[in-house]
Amino acid sequence: MAIKGIIFDMDGTLIDSRLDFDQMRHDMDLPIEAPILETIESYTGLRRQQCNEVLRVHEQIGVEKATVFPGVSELLEYAQSLDLKMAIVTRNLHEFAVEMLRMLPVTFSPVIGREEGPIKPDPWALCHICENWGLETHQVVMAGDYRFDLEAGKRAGCPTLWFSQKRVIGNSDWHQMADYILEDNFQGAELLDRIIEDHRDSS
Repeated sequence: MAIKGIIFDMDGTLIDSRLDFDQMRHDMDLPIEAPILETIESYTGLRRQQCNEVLRVHEQIGVEKATVFPGVSELLEYAQSLDLKMAIVTRNLHEFAVEMLRMLPVTFSPVIGREEGPIKPDPWALCHICENWGLETHQVVMAGDYRFDLEAGKRAGCPTLWFSQKRVIGNSDWHQMADYILEDNFQGAELLDRIIEDHRDSS
């Protein structure tokens, strides 16, 4: 069945907010490499409140520093020309996501932030969007730069697209969950055509 929409992660995929996650962990006194949101969720009371305040400060700085990755605007305009539905599912706060998305040349609907439901890698937001769009999950691509995006896509039953942003993976193998890999954003239109062709009339 044909591809009808794309759900994008935002930060690290379309927009670079230059968030320093190691500094975040240091400022919150979290273990090295601990998943920040999940760790904060495990806390209660004052400890949780303090961590959320630190996180909010970092995210606000990220909004101020944010830039659009080269080639992303062209890819989004091409997707729009194909009449593909586009949405955002981010682990950022909704209000900050909306601010940063103003830098992009297209409109996303909906934009779902972390406070609106279970966060990635939970597939809730992806399934919720597909239901609202009236589409099956296999008609919608999940595109992101990190394992949480790919895991959510796989759990939802969406084709997955990894924006590598020329990152070095190291010893991790999570990127193998990607059905497609975009190494150069300026080749995004070509890859999008291939994804659409691969899924044309397949059901």
